Amino acid sequence: MFRRLMFVVMLLLAAVLFATQYTRTITEKIEVYHDGLAIITRQEKISGEDLPKFYADYYKNMTVDQKLFDNFLYEATKEYYFLYGTTPGFSVKDIKFSAVKIFTATIVMKVEGLVGYDKDKNRFVIARKGFGNDGKLVDLLLPKYFESQIEENIFIASFLRSEKNSLVTERTVELILPEGSKLEEISPTFVSKTEPSSWYVDFGAGNTYKANLKKTERGFILKETMVINGGTPKNLLDEKSSESVLDSLRDYTAFQIGFFNDRMKPDSLTKPIEHKVKSDFSGSWTFTASQSAQKTLTFTTATNPSVQLTATPKIETSLTLQVSLLIDHGWVKTGTFRWSWRLRRFEASVSPTVTIKPSLDISVSGTLEKTLSATLFSYKPAPIYFSISFVPVWIQFELAVDAGVYVKFSAGLSFGVSSNYSHNASLRFTYDGRWDYSATRNASHSAPNFSRPSARVAVQEKLSLPFTISAYIYSVAGPFVRLSPWLKAETMLSTANKLDAKLTGGLTLSGGVQMAGWLRSFCDNLPSVEYNIWTWETTLYQGSFTY
Repeated sequence: MFRRLMFVVMLLLAAVLFATQYTRTITEKIEVYHDGLAIITRQEKISGEDLPKFYADYYKNMTVDQKLFDNFLYEATKEYYFLYGTTPGFSVKDIKFSAVKIFTATIVMKVEGLVGYDKDKNRFVIARKGFGNDGKLVDLLLPKYFESQIEENIFIASFLRSEKNSLVTERTVELILPEGSKLEEISPTFVSKTEPSSWYVDFGAGNTYKANLKKTERGFILKETMVINGGTPKNLLDEKSSESVLDSLRDYTAFQIGFFNDRMKPDSLTKPIEHKVKSDFSGSWTFTASQSAQKTLTFTTATNPSVQLTATPKIETSLTLQVSLLIDHGWVKTGTFRWSWRLRRFEASVSPTVTIKPSLDISVSGTLEKTLSATLFSYKPAPIYFSISFVPVWIQFELAVDAGVYVKFSAGLSFGVSSNYSHNASLRFTYDGRWDYSATRNASHSAPNFSRPSARVAVQEKLSLPFTISAYIYSVAGPFVRLSPWLKAETMLSTANKLDAKLTGGLTLSGGVQMAGWLRSFCDNLPSVEYNIWTWETTLYQGSFTY
């Protein structure tokens, strides 16, 4: 009994030790004024291994890069537009952040048109997910709200990788009505006839939202707990059960408060500000990165009886990589304000344009056959950032190059070979119920060089420089391309004073997508897909040397 108990305890400890929980604490204070304008003070705190640093890096870049800030402003204010039907505004000057173990960011926003007027009941209202009581607007915007929530969780789950890891978000929203206000009632926005006080959304596998609402003398306090992990959201994954999930998500924290205030005048209320999302929404993202590099690696080795070999592979490369990601949502309307969901299509496109000059200098002192290999270099430029709502996302590009050399010499000599390659391709990896790919590609060469060998000797040598170009979300998941250029040099004894020489070369191309989290679950639950796409081979040089 004791041994069994110890075994169970050890298993539980192992599960805890290998799981990571990140925490995010958000507090929002919404102070409403008599003209319907409001000041929102939002503070976010992030704790957990690595995540505070990632947030700090994002905010440092976002507050100095206008394009990145514009994306953040669009995404952050979109969330409030879905909730309150109006768009807040803020500038870089309204953002304060720090990162000492815990990342903390405070944003002060001003929003007009938060308060509306109900003529029938002669009272003022503030509605969450009210969409202006316009049925057509609900049909337009509610699916976009769902998409925003699903995409935010897709990216969070990609970062978390597996269901053992989780992000727990605790959010507290306090709304304070103008002085002199008398709160009359809080009522649901949608079909429920009971007074709203709590909500629950279950995506499956422990991915949940829950919230509780409490009235105060001059408003309300809303407390939310959202748990997202990398596990399979099975309730959303099934198209039929997704309808119940979306019903819950539609009703989640959807309510309106009615109140009276003698100091407020309907005609003096500020007007709501529309958001661009109303007419412009896309689930696609495009990124471009460029990189030039020149790297050399020298192999020096000796064998018994002391045959010396020096092989110096070198690559000069210039790379431009364009990457785009697309998440296409499939909606089926099943009733009034009701939908079912499925992932219609996920697409990752990669378009590398590469100029490569591989070269190899060889010097050997005797008869030898040997294979050598090593990592030539690995390069990671600064990440490319964007955001989904308030969640920062980064794409990490990486170029990793290996070098492999095979030599077979019948005697000592030295010489060098090189050539220029140009290659461009456009690869598209698509999941729409099954995985498939499409590709266009071409390659060319120029300026081949085969230096005169120092002796009339028959040799074979081959240089391979396989490299991987990847564009991974959070360095975890995304598209990749493998390109393997090579050179093969051969010399053959012909007449008494001649040495025939031949230089061939080519490349192979493959590529695919590394998957993680929710997106992996939506796409057949495969950890990755990869396709062999193309093999190209040509004779670069053929001639002879006279001795």
